[in-house]
Amino acid sequence: MKKIFIAGYFLACGVIGTSLLSCKGNSSEKTTTDTATVVPTAPTDNTTTKIPDTAVVISADDSLKSQIADATKDFPGVTATVDQGVITLSGNITRKKLPDLMKSIHALHPKKVNNKLTIQ
Repeated sequence: MKKIFIAGYFLACGVIGTSLLSCKGNSSEKTTTDTATVVPTAPTDNTTTKIPDTAVVISADDSLKSQIADATKDFPGVTATVDQGVITLSGNITRKKLPDLMKSIHALHPKKVNNKLTIQ
């Protein structure tokens, strides 16, 4: 019974003959069959697509300085300075008003915002 099982195993693996090889194909002799398939190619699309301009706009210092006073006028106790595109906020503000202030500051498109505010 064992001999029949072993012979069936090797027959299933395709290894009958002078050398015994594993089923995983670790044979030193590899055979390949060429089956060429012709795949039709799609017609060439010569249209161009314009990529939208999504660059981040950073405002200049002069523009920021003129707009920062208007952005902070509704928030007494908050002072803002501008240096090389960076807005630095200092002073006191309530937690309730902070999101509105930050929205108006970020609408000016600064390079960065340094928040040194004290929340009351």
